[in-house]
Amino acid sequence: MRNGLERDGRDVFLDALRAAAVVIVVAGHWVTTTVIWEEGQIAGENALSVIPESHLATWLLQVMPLLFFVGGFANARSLAHHSGEYLAYLRTRLVRLLTPTIVFMAVWLVVGIVAEALPLPEPNVVEGAADVVALPLWFLGLYVVVVALAPPLWRLHKHLRGWVLVFLIVGAVTVDVLVHGLHYDGIGVANYALVWLVPHQLGFFYADEQLERVSGRAAGALAAVGLLGLVVAVTVGGYPVSMIGVPGENRWNTDPPGLPLVALTIWLIGLALLARPRIRSWTLRRSRLVKRLNGITLTLYLWHVSALAIAAAVVYPLGFPRSDTGSALWWATRPLWLALLVPFLLVLVYGFRRFEVHQAPQLIPRFADHQARHVAVGIGVMSLALGILGFGVTGFDHVVTEFGGSVLAFSMNPLQSVLHVAVGLGVLWGAYLPVAAVPPATAASMLYVLLGGAGWSNGITLFAMNPATAKLHTVVGSLGLGLLTLAVARDRAHSSRP
Repeated sequence: MRNGLERDGRDVFLDALRAAAVVIVVAGHWVTTTVIWEEGQIAGENALSVIPESHLATWLLQVMPLLFFVGGFANARSLAHHSGEYLAYLRTRLVRLLTPTIVFMAVWLVVGIVAEALPLPEPNVVEGAADVVALPLWFLGLYVVVVALAPPLWRLHKHLRGWVLVFLIVGAVTVDVLVHGLHYDGIGVANYALVWLVPHQLGFFYADEQLERVSGRAAGALAAVGLLGLVVAVTVGGYPVSMIGVPGENRWNTDPPGLPLVALTIWLIGLALLARPRIRSWTLRRSRLVKRLNGITLTLYLWHVSALAIAAAVVYPLGFPRSDTGSALWWATRPLWLALLVPFLLVLVYGFRRFEVHQAPQLIPRFADHQARHVAVGIGVMSLALGILGFGVTGFDHVVTEFGGSVLAFSMNPLQSVLHVAVGLGVLWGAYLPVAAVPPATAASMLYVLLGGAGWSNGITLFAMNPATAKLHTVVGSLGLGLLTLAVARDRAHSSRP
């Protein structure tokens, strides 16, 4: 029990950090969203687009790096609980992460299909809600991949220590130079891994107690370095001030992520470590509240935009004051707006909190085709990540459409995301059966190769698959088949040894 401040094997500081970060995300989305309801039309407006002065506040409110930081610690601890067994670790982490997420996606996918099929009056608030409620999924799509990569990253951390961070940061800077300096836009996708793995890797340093032992002076210096990096990035580097994407602006710090988010990570983690003694003291006095919040953090995160959409559909027709974003009336009604949203979120949390699974870690048997099973799991995780991220981009309305949304050069629609999620779940299910790991993964890889081949030149309208997306499917499928072949050959050679 480190420093005598952990209860039931949990670090109370990180529990508080996780809960606070999710509450900040919820409050931030609620405060900055203005619902525009007039002349039979309904739309949403982001205050960041209207109030440039608010951009500096994102240096404190863009707290996703803190969630990745906490995730790094949690993944390292879970891996230790499973004695380094990759498949057992991954099963526990994915069950916790995916159970509430799949329920959320299934509910809103059905709502989106119903809204599209029925002749509902305009403005179609159900269809509008299905379009926006998927906003939280972008983070989960990335985090699924991070969870799967955590064990090899932990091994790298144990052997190379800070050099892994150096590699990630230098890589992120290099990608930024190629994207913004030489206009090689396609390579920007690499920074989704390089940048978001920085806070996760720092979580490993906390897990092995190095960051836990930093002095207040060292934490302050860390925060100062991060703040200096932010200032240099937005002045000399010409990056946007906002650490959150601002609708209407051509350049975002989050798409693709870049150097400012690395500086933001160092700044926020430094601040958190500086405040750590006070946070721990406060948490120990309010341990019951923090424990309850940690039991529903994913439910809160998933459903908070849904609460906003449902509340707007109820209170605006009843005469909620309508005002221009940033006006005196808008500011005056923000507290009332927040107070009205809370009951709707509480109802959703009460209904869906049962799906937030926190069962004790369970060991599973070690299988003979160890390497092939790992490759199969990788294919399943990649498919799931593509599907979850896809829903985050397109929403759940207009399931079959020629274009639902895009990330960099890759187009998608909800039907394509349904395919990815279904394939991912099927492959993962097979990967944890005694004899069925390779066939589902092989079938999934072949399916992606066939889809990519069919859409290579003309695209596939049904799945909103442009040529770039078709090529991505071809690469993923071909890589899956190649790795499976090598893994099966290696497993057979290993099993034939005396």
